[in-house]
Amino acid sequence: MKPGSRNTPALACAALLLAMYAGSVSAQSNVTLYGVIESAIVVQNHADPSGGSVVSMNQAGEGFLSASRFGLQGIEDLGGGVKTRFVLENGFNSNKGTFDQQGQLFGRQAFVGLQGIWGEVDLGRQYTGAVVAISNVDPIFIGAPPTNSWLVFLTGQRFDNAVTWTKKFGQLGVNLQYAFGGIAGHNSARSSESGGLTYMLNDSIFTGQLQQTRDSQSRSAKTWSLGAKIALGAVKLHADYLQSQRDAGFDATNGGVDYASITNMSTAATPTTVAAMGSVFSQARRDQFFTLGASYVPAATWQLTAAYMYDNTTASNFSGKRQTLYGVVDYFLSKRTDVYFATAYDRVDGGWSGLFGTTTTNWTGGSGVKLNGGDNQMSYYVGLRHRF
Repeated sequence: MKPGSRNTPALACAALLLAMYAGSVSAQSNVTLYGVIESAIVVQNHADPSGGSVVSMNQAGEGFLSASRFGLQGIEDLGGGVKTRFVLENGFNSNKGTFDQQGQLFGRQAFVGLQGIWGEVDLGRQYTGAVVAISNVDPIFIGAPPTNSWLVFLTGQRFDNAVTWTKKFGQLGVNLQYAFGGIAGHNSARSSESGGLTYMLNDSIFTGQLQQTRDSQSRSAKTWSLGAKIALGAVKLHADYLQSQRDAGFDATNGGVDYASITNMSTAATPTTVAAMGSVFSQARRDQFFTLGASYVPAATWQLTAAYMYDNTTASNFSGKRQTLYGVVDYFLSKRTDVYFATAYDRVDGGWSGLFGTTTTNWTGGSGVKLNGGDNQMSYYVGLRHRF
């Protein structure tokens, strides 16, 4: 017998127990890689001051239906009905392979949370309560490019430093959210709070949400919304209404760092500047926005969607409107892959100004000067989307 061999059975037993323990731990927790990648060939008119057209890939880095992303999400069962989970989600531009969301690594989401009998509490960078409420009832979950997603600059897209509590009471869901401003001596500055209700009835959903955001000088932007998605067999009807009220001088740029962190409907600073994202409007402003839409699934592999979006803006020195009408024909090659054709018509009237990214039909606030050659634009998309 070799020296130490008498310990071999004990060591083997210990190794087996360790392996069994490790297996039981791994069985209670998991990490998943997921994502979406979408690209589209886009044709748009009125793409320059002379009214010329452009053919490109994607608009502002996005396809028509979904922003490209990849993420990691994990959940661990801690026992006693308590679980912990995390989400780290990156946004990227599929046409160039560059980061989206101001170049942040996990600019879409980055949070950790606990689940239990009390509901779920999440801490970190998260979607705003207002944008979640609207996306739950929107015909295409708000979409991606400036052509059809400009309403997010009324709601804000994400909050940094956010704590969110959600809980379901049967068919009723409740959510509360608070984002810390992080400015010493001014706790309310750059902070946000939001709260809302959702009601699920079979495949239909009804939402209501209140939200208030303050800038670094404690000027506020307030929104409230109501929405519904009503399922009638193969047809779904979509409707939402949002009202936004911003104080004079409200500055959404968060110091020019993260334009998606707080509510930032764009306006022009002077009659000669393009309506750039995050620019400040000197007067108090009210926006009344709604969407009406419908989606129809005639067969398992087809989906047809159409919607109309409208925003009416009023302020002491100007008023105006923006409207978008779009339609999508979507064909599913598999559960994960689809191809689509989409078209959108955008129009602005009066002194309205807003975000088109690098594209067209921005107006300077109250000047009546059209930018980029026109007050309307047609866009056509042929896209491919894959989920993993």
